[in-house]
Amino acid sequence: MSKELRRFFAYVIVFFCAVGYLFYRYFYLNPVTDFHKEILVAVAFAVLSTCVMGIYETIKCQGKYFWISLRCSLFIPNKETYVSLSYLMRIKLSGTERYFLIKGSKVDQYQPVGGVYKIIGNKDIYKEWEAHPKSDEKNPDDLRFFAKAKYIPEIIRWFKSRKGRETGVWREFYEELLETKIVSRKNFKTIRAEYLCSHENILSKQNRFKNEQYHTLIYDIFQIELSTNQFQELKEMMAKDTFTSQYAFVTKDEIEKECFNDHKTKIGQHTKFTI
Repeated sequence: MSKELRRFFAYVIVFFCAVGYLFYRYFYLNPVTDFHKEILVAVAFAVLSTCVMGIYETIKCQGKYFWISLRCSLFIPNKETYVSLSYLMRIKLSGTERYFLIKGSKVDQYQPVGGVYKIIGNKDIYKEWEAHPKSDEKNPDDLRFFAKAKYIPEIIRWFKSRKGRETGVWREFYEELLETKIVSRKNFKTIRAEYLCSHENILSKQNRFKNEQYHTLIYDIFQIELSTNQFQELKEMMAKDTFTSQYAFVTKDEIEKECFNDHKTKIGQHTKFTI
């Protein structure tokens, strides 16, 4: 349980103690001494005010994550949860309203360039969070794993801190577009990526994997700002072929429908987060 949640419960307990005293004072205590009238009642009301402000500030500071922490700690602490912390790149050709997607390596669909972040340094998620990888996972440093729900608030706080993990997008861009020779090394020696937003799907009911009961998925969305040469290269690729076995240039409407090529070819559902 996080220190914020412990503080919240401490405020709640003290609040009800103060309410209990005031109830006893006004409805049961007879006779009432000056000590109760002049001191304890004033202290009780001061405590009530402090607790109300403390509870409010605790909830306000954490926002929606407070209720997630409460749910994880009290109601589903030991439920198996699949966690995936990743990033997607929006590569849009301005003036054409086309989005650049690549063929998925694991699933038969087209999707944005991107993938899961990796751990950097000595962070041991398997010890700290009792995590374990997917049965087919060959990269233990990937932030794609199973953990008990009680660790989800801590996992999210750590991820948001940006410590001990990748924060850039170059690795996946290089692996998916340069190593595969989809784009040229000449024009794509570097890229400029602007963070746009994050899409979160926390503790949704799922059963895609064995024993899994919940999903927690976070996607960071980045806009790739194309240089003149990069834009020109992609534009020439699109003029030659809008759809190949490696990549596709699709419209917003096709992404929303999750298919293109006369409904014959699938687009990954998560691609919608990039439009």
